[in-house]
Amino acid sequence: MFDFSELGTIDLGTVIALVSLLGTSIVWLLDRYLWRRKRLVYRVQVDAQIGVHPSQKRAREMVDIEVVHQGQAVQEPSIVLLRVDNAGTDIDARDMQGEVEFSFPGRKIVRMKVVESHPPKLGDLIEKDLKPAEYVDTDTITVPKLAINRGDHFKFLLVLSGKGKDVTHSGYLAGGANGGVYHEPRPRGPGRRTLIFGATTLVLVGAFVAFFLVDVLQPPDNCSSGQLRVSGSTAVEPTMTELRSAYASECSQADIVIASNGSLRGVQDLANLGAKDPVAASKVIAMSDGPAQDSPSLNGEAVAVVVFAVVVNRSAGVTGLTAAELRDIYTGKVTNWNQLGGENLPIRMVSRVGPDSGSRRVFREKVLGGVQELGITSDDCRRDDDAAAAKYHRCEVGTTDELLARVNDIDGAIGYAELGTARKFPELAAVTIDNVVPDTSKVADRSYKFWEVEHAYTYQAPDAKSLTAAFLDYMRSTQARPVLERGGLVPCGELPPGFCG
Repeated sequence: MFDFSELGTIDLGTVIALVSLLGTSIVWLLDRYLWRRKRLVYRVQVDAQIGVHPSQKRAREMVDIEVVHQGQAVQEPSIVLLRVDNAGTDIDARDMQGEVEFSFPGRKIVRMKVVESHPPKLGDLIEKDLKPAEYVDTDTITVPKLAINRGDHFKFLLVLSGKGKDVTHSGYLAGGANGGVYHEPRPRGPGRRTLIFGATTLVLVGAFVAFFLVDVLQPPDNCSSGQLRVSGSTAVEPTMTELRSAYASECSQADIVIASNGSLRGVQDLANLGAKDPVAASKVIAMSDGPAQDSPSLNGEAVAVVVFAVVVNRSAGVTGLTAAELRDIYTGKVTNWNQLGGENLPIRMVSRVGPDSGSRRVFREKVLGGVQELGITSDDCRRDDDAAAAKYHRCEVGTTDELLARVNDIDGAIGYAELGTARKFPELAAVTIDNVVPDTSKVADRSYKFWEVEHAYTYQAPDAKSLTAAFLDYMRSTQARPVLERGGLVPCGELPPGFCG
């Protein structure tokens, strides 16, 4: 015990606690305002499951909501709002000597957006540097090496799938104590400002999910009964299948069959059927990647722009190609990925069977500049029929799904397909073309070239009361837009006037 005269008797433990507190405060003030070390501080502001699950049985009683990713319902969806602040001195790109990463154990990233950044340009730069192919369907997102000034901040808003919980981090900043990246836990007990902020955040998060990921399954405005067959393009087959399911779930008297057989074949078959049996032809819609040629008996309309992508098996180690490099690949001048900065793997081209394929025609015209693809060297795409004579490797398959499955399973494979369907295959990377990411947002300004206008053809104009007319109306409706967009299609109504022709 110590006697401090008039101050009375003070316990030694109290003195030690006061000195420790004072010392800690001084060190914190020096670190923050004098030493000004480089510090990134992050806080998990929201980490919650999305507890909304659709019920087909109650579709007529209420609006059903479903969180979807790549055409499938997200299992155990959750939302994370992650704030990152520069709480120290200015950070330059070269200060990030180790990659700063945030991981979500037991979960996979479905979608990400940078929100509420300061300055706003910081968020734009981060989103520009983050490529979906590098974080979608993974459990980690990496902060790009960018300059972040003192006081700047940004937020990652993520939708994830899986039952995991918590957020972890790794990385190193030059000049930062203990690695320079700190976790700032949420304080115990919500204050008034926290509650206000939380409510605002939940509203913003809900708006984001509704805008980007939530499919509101509303009934079609016009239900008709009868039979209908949708043929033609295999590129949009998954989208048409989903539209059929959404329509038939409410219009139970509608019998709709999806029978894709290639754009050219579908249009030709419809024209031939119309000449023989106009009644049967009135119950067919043929989807075509691009306008049909020499079909005066058919009635066509532009429905949407379908975005295509060049896809590469991730084993190749290549995420971007130029149009010139693609022409070199498909003319046999480049035969190994190491010639393009990738792995030492032979390039195996997987193509669609011509001439019925619309996607093959679009690839030839929009990417290869009219150059014809090489001959076939393999029937199974894995090995060449005459391995000794083969100088390049190429095979052909009949459908989009088959092409994507082959490229997904074969090391070093490359192909082309509709963007929405390609996203379903985990081992595929949709590569940039001339440094432009394949995305629906790049269509309106024409910065991305690999797309075509999708047309719907009928034999003459359909009867206004027929199932054919009703289903075409549904394809044009606002109810169908989320399905089209999820499939990588941009409805013509959302593009500038005259864009679709």
